[in-house]
Amino acid sequence: MADLKAVIAANNEKFMACFKANDMKGLAALYTEDCKLMPTGSDTLHGREGPEKVFSGAWAGGVRAVELKIEEVGPMGSDVIYERSTYTMKTEDGSVFDAGKYVVIWKKVGGEWFLHIDIFNSNKA
Repeated sequence: MADLKAVIAANNEKFMACFKANDMKGLAALYTEDCKLMPTGSDTLHGREGPEKVFSGAWAGGVRAVELKIEEVGPMGSDVIYERSTYTMKTEDGSVFDAGKYVVIWKKVGGEWFLHIDIFNSNKA
């Protein structure tokens, strides 16, 4: 289980780095080509255009950093992992823009792990 958590932690670091650099194409490339993104208050978005659009929107809204904190990781077969975690979105001055929780189903494609299904929702009422 520790190895799986390390794999997810390394991929989450890439995600956070891409966001911080405003590299939303690089961030979207961390998802499978046929990914499903299910953000708060939105229909399911299909394909890499979804994460690029959603996270570009967060950047345009003033978010400059996303912090991901893993709470639970586990196997769902040889090429699928689940992750249950929390996120915090922060503005330039470090103030919290939003915080919430998420579940990601990671899928191994060509020997690499990608976000395949990503559902997240805010703790805001």
